[in-house]
Amino acid sequence: MQVRWEYLTPPEFKKLVKEEQICILPLGILERHGEHLPYGTDGLSVHAIACRAAELEPCVVFPTYWFGQGHEASCFAGSVNFPPRLLYEMLEVLLDQIARNGFKKIVIFSGHGGNSHFLDYFAMTQLDREVDYTLYILRGAGKRQLALADMWETKYGHAGEEETSQIMAITPEGVVKLEQQVYEEPILPRMDLTQQVPGVHSGLWWYAKYPLHVTESPSHATKEKGERMIEARVLDLADRLRAIKEDKVLPSLQQEFYERVRRVPEGD
Repeated sequence: MQVRWEYLTPPEFKKLVKEEQICILPLGILERHGEHLPYGTDGLSVHAIACRAAELEPCVVFPTYWFGQGHEASCFAGSVNFPPRLLYEMLEVLLDQIARNGFKKIVIFSGHGGNSHFLDYFAMTQLDREVDYTLYILRGAGKRQLALADMWETKYGHAGEEETSQIMAITPEGVVKLEQQVYEEPILPRMDLTQQVPGVHSGLWWYAKYPLHVTESPSHATKEKGERMIEARVLDLADRLRAIKEDKVLPSLQQEFYERVRRVPEGD
């Protein structure tokens, strides 16, 4: 079953919109993932998972959107960052354009941890305007993904064993180049800023911990581990899509909120 927006023909597209009215937006980033993984690691993984999940729970998958919050990687070649205001406006316009095509529910599926704070703020600010769709931003690992925690020899880390395994599973042979992983393993945190300056947060917190932008032990990765993890994430996402399709609570709350906003000038 074809689910990718860019591959669908008009009859196929219209049928999916009419029957399902839901679109997934895979959100990644272009940033360094050590010396051994491609810059597009985050977007590649969530797009592949979204496409497979959409075959189980039919919906349209938008092409990977590469522009998220990645300022912590701006000291490395290969990173692409937009000014915050432009980044925000582009995402808002993109969602409106997706909705213009008939989608009533839009799901943002981010593969980059650095997008989390940006997306939290973005979601709150969307309450300031009325739209004719409901936005769902996926958070946290699903039950099947969590059940595989004991499979890993090292704990999860950026460009580490788990992420490297997944990219091995979804990309062609030779994309992952473990022979280029030149750093001594395990790659441990350099320092924790919360211990250096207690009670203070800084945008340098990640760089302070991992100045190489890679963690733990990538060399423990295998394609087989990656395939198990990808399958678990696909099934978890399909469960969430099913729940989103059935959800009537968020759309109802959204309309209630809009009605109260309209009454503010009257003193409500």
